[in-house]
Amino acid sequence: MALNEALFRTANERMAAWEEVQRAEGAELFFCECADPECREKIRLLTSDYERIRRDPCHFFVKPGHDVPDIEDVIEPHDEWVVIEKNPEVSEIVEATDPRSP
Repeated sequence: MALNEALFRTANERMAAWEEVQRAEGAELFFCECADPECREKIRLLTSDYERIRRDPCHFFVKPGHDVPDIEDVIEPHDEWVVIEKNPEVSEIVEATDPRSP
């Protein structure tokens, strides 16, 4: 599950690097970073929210109800999206697959 979430995060990182996204100061559409490999839902986030969430490799954003309580905790609920934090048991996987980690 953590690897699937990491794949969505990598796709979002690539989109965030696009010139038009970097110039935009408003909200952008990003892939839900949930564990479901069939999920194709999009989440509208402010670029500043995206960057704030990405500062911690154990934080992901998903649609409400897309969290998996066995391996993650909702730490920041919003109407259209929530921030989840991965449990320590999988933190090594998510840190190793984080495109921003050294």
